[in-house]
Amino acid sequence: MNCYDLVMKNLLYIIIAVIVAVSANSISAIWAKQDDKSSIWLLAVIFISPLVFITYGMVTSRIGVALASSVIDSLMIVGSVAVGLLLFREWDKLLSLQYLGIAFALFGVSLIIFSPYFTK
Repeated sequence: MNCYDLVMKNLLYIIIAVIVAVSANSISAIWAKQDDKSSIWLLAVIFISPLVFITYGMVTSRIGVALASSVIDSLMIVGSVAVGLLLFREWDKLLSLQYLGIAFALFGVSLIIFSPYFTK
């Protein structure tokens, strides 16, 4: 497998893990806002929660804990902020400085993904 294919496969695993984690965050937020805590959202939380750890484990088995945690956690923060802004309409909850922090997180992820070690 060439270097490009390995990077793309690693990125696919990371994207799946981030989507699952951000979905879990969103579903748990929706569930927590409900008056009836025994709603269908509780079942969704119970179902998706283990998937977060399974997908995280799949990524760590490929690239290690240090890289997996840094990339997944950073993208999870950015993804959760995007969901908060778009789905929950929380535009008034972030400051300009916080948007700058999100940009730095994306820059950091780029540095990690495009480093030579990422393909090992």
